[in-house]
Amino acid sequence: MDEPRIALAASPREWAQRLHRHVADHGGARVRATVLHPRDAVAEDYDVFIGDDCTSFLSRRLVDELHRRGRSVLGVFDPEDPRGKGELLEWGVDDVIARDAPPEAFVAAIGELHGHARRPIDEELAALVHGTAPRQRRALDPQTPNRVVDRDASAAGTVVAVGSAGGGIGATEVAVALALQTSDRGRTAVLVDADDVAPAIAQRVGAAPYPNLRAAVDVLDAEPGRLDGCLQPVLGGRLLVLPGLSSPRSWSEQRPTDAAEVVRALARGEGERSEPGGRGPRTLVVNVGHQLEDLHAGGGPPRFGLTRQMLSIADLVVVVALPTPVGLTRLLEWLADLRTMRPDVLPHVVFNRTSSGTFARAELVDELSRTVVPAGVWFLPHDPRVAVAAWAGRRCAPGPFTRAVAGLAGALLPAPTTPAKRRKVRR
Repeated sequence: MDEPRIALAASPREWAQRLHRHVADHGGARVRATVLHPRDAVAEDYDVFIGDDCTSFLSRRLVDELHRRGRSVLGVFDPEDPRGKGELLEWGVDDVIARDAPPEAFVAAIGELHGHARRPIDEELAALVHGTAPRQRRALDPQTPNRVVDRDASAAGTVVAVGSAGGGIGATEVAVALALQTSDRGRTAVLVDADDVAPAIAQRVGAAPYPNLRAAVDVLDAEPGRLDGCLQPVLGGRLLVLPGLSSPRSWSEQRPTDAAEVVRALARGEGERSEPGGRGPRTLVVNVGHQLEDLHAGGGPPRFGLTRQMLSIADLVVVVALPTPVGLTRLLEWLADLRTMRPDVLPHVVFNRTSSGTFARAELVDELSRTVVPAGVWFLPHDPRVAVAAWAGRRCAPGPFTRAVAGLAGALLPAPTTPAKRRKVRR
């Protein structure tokens, strides 16, 4: 067996220095990397990660992520402080060793873990383990029946991703209106900004830019029960909002998988507030970006990873497009990218700012159906009330736009059923 490759959490402590010297002089393992950040711990290529009980970024979530990638974790504890050893074991490390153990013992422990290495889990199996894989994989096929899934009984909540086939189309307005309609229909709704190209939810609803998605990741790591403290009630308290990136330039500072963990935790209702809404699973409306290209697969940066990650965990997908020839072309390109990522999803297509002509709408549906059969096609009319509400930072006044979004919300998320009240009989 080849010598195991190890990654060491950066530490000035003696155990790390002794292990470095021993490996350099005697072998038994190869130091692949010194890790300063959890992102590096995930990105580097190695077999065993070694960190002590004082490693600031070592957590249960990082250990789980490393396990999913087929790595083992060796925890180093201070024998004079039993709390550190217990904490490491709670995080799920594969083995622990005392700081004052001789280097030979470290090498032996590393070899043991490498000999029983976890087999890497492919993406689909990983999704099954973490509850994000679809119950049934379905292709975008004309023979596939469209159906609405009632997720009221789901303990995981519902994640609705709202994207757009191009910029400036109005996906943010659709996401805000859809979240408000969801709340009006008796569901606890949270609006999340995960647009990694043009984040704008905070500005649209008058929320503070902080705490935001990045802050929620830190809270989930440290104090999961306080996750809802990152949510802001807006628009008269009818809606909870989690703002996104402070700037599009910050995309590289946000790990997509961390953001996805936050969204799943919020959907499950972890760390709930008492207001607004009741306890239990929630509906998260996640506004995503309009770029889906996987640049990372071609050796480039993971530029649009946040949008792609949110679409990968979404239960329902809504894509907004313009009712023009160019808009239709961009929509088909967007749907092709989505199909590569999620062949199981039948997206809902929303044409925004449409005219009232029946013939033009029929032409759009006919052209669209030549390539793909979506779960539904919706038309939102041009309504000047939308622009007025956006400038004022308030809810759109009732009109054609809100009525059309109400129909979309009703199809996506049927109102939760409540037991009928027994009528009192007067004697």
